[in-house]
Amino acid sequence: MPIIDSILAKLKHSPIPLNAEEIAREINKDFPHKPITSSLVRSRIRSNMTEIDTLETNPYTYQLKTGSPNLWVLKTVSDDVKSSQTDSYEDSLTEHYNYDNLVANSKQITKGDLAIIIDKEKILGFAKIGSIESSAGVKTIRRCTECTSTTIDRRKTKTPPFRCNNGHEFEKQVQEKKSVIKYQAKFASFISIGKFNNDLLQLKPFYTKGYNQNMSMQKLDILSLDLFKNIAEKLNIESLNQTTLSPLEGYIKNTEPYTPIEADEREVELRAIKLRRGQQDFRKKLLKNFNNTCAISGCQIIDILEAAHVNPYRGIKDNHLTNGILLRTDLHTLFDLNLIFINPDSLLVEISDLLSGTEYEQYSGISLEKFKGFISKDALRIKYGYSK
Repeated sequence: MPIIDSILAKLKHSPIPLNAEEIAREINKDFPHKPITSSLVRSRIRSNMTEIDTLETNPYTYQLKTGSPNLWVLKTVSDDVKSSQTDSYEDSLTEHYNYDNLVANSKQITKGDLAIIIDKEKILGFAKIGSIESSAGVKTIRRCTECTSTTIDRRKTKTPPFRCNNGHEFEKQVQEKKSVIKYQAKFASFISIGKFNNDLLQLKPFYTKGYNQNMSMQKLDILSLDLFKNIAEKLNIESLNQTTLSPLEGYIKNTEPYTPIEADEREVELRAIKLRRGQQDFRKKLLKNFNNTCAISGCQIIDILEAAHVNPYRGIKDNHLTNGILLRTDLHTLFDLNLIFINPDSLLVEISDLLSGTEYEQYSGISLEKFKGFISKDALRIKYGYSK
């Protein structure tokens, strides 16, 4: 692990600011065979002042700059699957999540972070990390007999019973004991998935470093919480300002055409999803224009229909009705990410190759001809140019 990552991890886990000697001492506990000096710690901190604050004390102490919490996907695996690879972590779905220092990203998660708890098939719930406890321990790692892979499936009906991700099949696994630091992330709060959509596919566009099915702890864009109504508020973080509006009917005509502009008229730069949901009048009018129906999927559940801007919002003029389209929450996100787009000439829906083989492939080729007078072709051409 790079030294700066170890420094950031120690500062994240410390309730008080630390000086260079204290940081070096803590890091050397984890890596006694490669000790570092306080001078090296100070050098690395000077090269990373965007994330670390220096406090004017004698000696100088350091703390992380304050900011929004990180959001993680934490995968919990059933005991029968875990037993074929490593020791059971004995997670408690509603109370805590266990891991160790050999797990990727184990040093990055910290108190105050948020988590979406999943298994291999679905989303299980949401949690806020209240504290993290550590202890020394020993872990049994089971490996393939032919290679060093620890990604092993236990097969219930085939023989031999074990198969690694490199295709080797074998009767018994190689066992290895390792000293580890065990961590337990205790939840300050937990919310079950309940009636929310539990499909894992909706999270894929939000993995900050791309989705990896073999990783248990992966970072997500905090805006992915926008897919789940009121979860952000219930987990005690900044409100995403979602407002539910009553259904409307009919069609509102425009007196003048929409002209896309390049100038950015916003007084404050805000997150795209947070911003779009704050524009209640725009959403009201689009609900009316599209008769409370998602233009692509036909969904009529008002609570998950959003006002999407075709040409990105830069000022009040971009709230023109023909620069808007009513979309279901997940389709809106994919539209903003240029994974779903609309051909300005044929008005057919097209999808990115990244969505091939997913549930969204069903929308490829859907015609929006019936909305021809509702959506600005100039705005679609600009958007389509970005997508292509």
